[in-house]
This record gives sequence, C-alpha cells and structure tokens, in this order.
Amino acid sequence: MSTKTRIVLTVAGGVVMAVCTWLSADWAETVFFASVVLLPLIVGRWWVVAALAGPFIAVVAIELTGHVYEGGSDGPESALFWGIFALDFYGLLMLILVGIRKVFDFFRNRRVTANS
Repeated sequence: MSTKTRIVLTVAGGVVMAVCTWLSADWAETVFFASVVLLPLIVGRWWVVAALAGPFIAVVAIELTGHVYEGGSDGPESALFWGIFALDFYGLLMLILVGIRKVFDFFRNRRVTANS
C-alpha cells in the first residue's frame, strides 16, 4: 500500500469519526469504535492517530454551540472534558494496534525471507 493511500485512508477515517462524534447515535458509536480499531490495523503507521483530530474538532464545535452533555447521574457536564479523555484513550489504543500490526508485519516478512 502506498503512502498516498495511507494518507487518504487516515483523512477519510478522521472525517468518518468526526461525523460519528457529531451524530452520537448508537450506530454511529459502533462505526466510530470500528474505525478506531480497524484504521490502525489497515494503515499500520503511528501517524494514523492524527485521524483523531476529526473527532476533536467535532467535540470543540459541539462545545462552542452550547450543547450540554448529560453525563449520566452526575448531571450536565462538559463535552470537551470527556472528549479529551476519550481521545487520549483511543489514541493509546490506536498506537497499541499499530504496534500489533508492526509485529505481525515483522514476522510475516521474516517467514517470507526464510522461505526464499
């Protein structure tokens, strides 16, 4: 896969995650989490975490419009606070998945060169 394709996938993933953050429906949460898991496994580069800029911009826009996030039993809370916390968590998850992809690629290349 070329670098251009990886960049296009990262940008598209960021847009999809931003739209899913903005919609905040049940299916959108599923699509968001699927893209958090699948995007690093497909792209396989550490800079795929930059796709989280899309959801961050969406959270900032939601906060600036005055949307009040109902944080369960605690009452209204800041969407920006929970958004930053979630994006940190998802960023670390994406980096771990990129590491898994790198290990997989290393052993696959090792096996291919050993068979040659």
